[in-house]
Amino acid sequence: MTHDDVDVVVIGGGIAGSASASNLAAHGLSVLMLEKQKAYTDLVRGEWLAPWGIRETQLLGVDDAFAAGGAWEIREWVQWDETVHPDDAMAVDMTRFLPEVGGPQSFPHWGVCEAVTEQAVREGAQVVMGASRIEVTAGPEPSVRYRTSEGTHEVRARMVLGASGRACAVGRQIGVSTSTEVHHWGAGLLVEGLDDWPSDVQAMGTEGDVMFMVFPQGYGRARLYLNFATGDQERYRGPDRVERFLSAYQLDSLPDGGKAVASARPAGPLVVWPSVVSVPDQKPLAEGVVLIGDEAGTSDTVLGTGLSTSLRDARMVCEVLTGGDDWSPQAFEPFLAERDARMERLHYGAKIMTKLQVEFGPHAVQRRRRARRLMTENDAFQVTGLLNMVGPENVPEFGFSEFFAERLLRETV
Repeated sequence: MTHDDVDVVVIGGGIAGSASASNLAAHGLSVLMLEKQKAYTDLVRGEWLAPWGIRETQLLGVDDAFAAGGAWEIREWVQWDETVHPDDAMAVDMTRFLPEVGGPQSFPHWGVCEAVTEQAVREGAQVVMGASRIEVTAGPEPSVRYRTSEGTHEVRARMVLGASGRACAVGRQIGVSTSTEVHHWGAGLLVEGLDDWPSDVQAMGTEGDVMFMVFPQGYGRARLYLNFATGDQERYRGPDRVERFLSAYQLDSLPDGGKAVASARPAGPLVVWPSVVSVPDQKPLAEGVVLIGDEAGTSDTVLGTGLSTSLRDARMVCEVLTGGDDWSPQAFEPFLAERDARMERLHYGAKIMTKLQVEFGPHAVQRRRRARRLMTENDAFQVTGLLNMVGPENVPEFGFSEFFAERLLRETV
C-alpha cells in the first residue's frame, strides 16, 4: 500500500478528525485520515453535543452525518439532588437558548464517527483503519510513517492535523508537553430497556457519594455516567462491577427511587477513567503540524463541552487551510488566541461545576443547598450553565469573576 503525497494527513478518526477530513476533502484538498481502530466500536467516549457544538457541525457540513449516526435531540434537563424532593427538581427547557439549532444532541459516539468517516470518503478523502505505530516528523514538508497489516508506509504532506485524543500521540512527538490534574473519577455504560424514561429528558444530580447522569439516545437506550471521588477508583472494578454500577442508581432523589434506571440492561462495556484536565505547556503546534480536539488540551468532562470544543477547533483550523495558501504557524495564531480564551472560561466554569456537583459530604450538601436557593431567587446565579448551551464567548463576563464564585459558593475557585 502506498500513498501519493497529500495536502493534509489527519491522525485520528474521532469526532474532530473525521469532521476535519470530510470538510477539507469537500473543499478540494487531498486528505489522508489514519485511525488506529480497525472498525469503530463503543469505547465510551463523549456522546453529548451542546447547541453551540451543533452549530459547528453545520458550519463544517457534517450535521447530516451526525443525524445518520444516531444523533437524538434532548429537549429538557432536570437537575435532581438529595437536597430536594424529586417532584421539586429544577427543569430547564434546552431548546430556547439557540432556537435555530434546538436542544443538545445525544448519540452513540462510534456510530457518528462511522457516518462522518463515510461522508469523508464520499468527499474524496483516503481513510486507513487499523493504522499503528504512527510517527510524525514536523517541518516545512512534514511526513508521517505508519504501519498496517500490509507493512510500513510513509506519506509527505503540507500539513498534519493531530487529532488522536487524550493519548496526545502527535503532541508528544512534536515536543508539546501538558500539565494535568484530576478532580474526580468517572464511569460510563450504555444501557437499553429504559422504556419508562422520557426519551427527551436528560438527568444530572448528586446524592451520597456519586454524581449521576442519564443521557437518552432514543428507543429505550441511554448512556449512563457516574462521577465519584478520587481514591475510590476501584469501586466499579471486579466481576460484579456492572451490577454495582446499575444499583448505584437506586437513589431517593430520582423518580421511583431510580428503579427504571437500575433495572436497565447493559448494551456495551463499562469503562472507568480519571477525569483529566490537561493544559498544553507550549502552543499546540509546530511547523507543519497543528493539534485539535482533546489533543490540544481538555477541560473537566463533567462540563460536557469536550465535543463542542473539538468541533470548534476543527472548524477554525479547516477555515485556515481552505481559506488561503498561508499554512505557516503564524496563520493559526487567531485560532490559538480564540482557543486560549475559550478554554480559560471552560476551565473556570468546570471548577464551579465540580465544586457544586462532584464533591461529597455534609459541607458539600450545604453548599449545594445554598447555591440552589440562590439560583431559584436570582437567575443570574445560573450563568455557568450557559457554557453548555451558547458557548463560552457568549456567557456574561461576571460569570467568570471571583466575586461571582464567592457569592455562589461562599469560597473562591
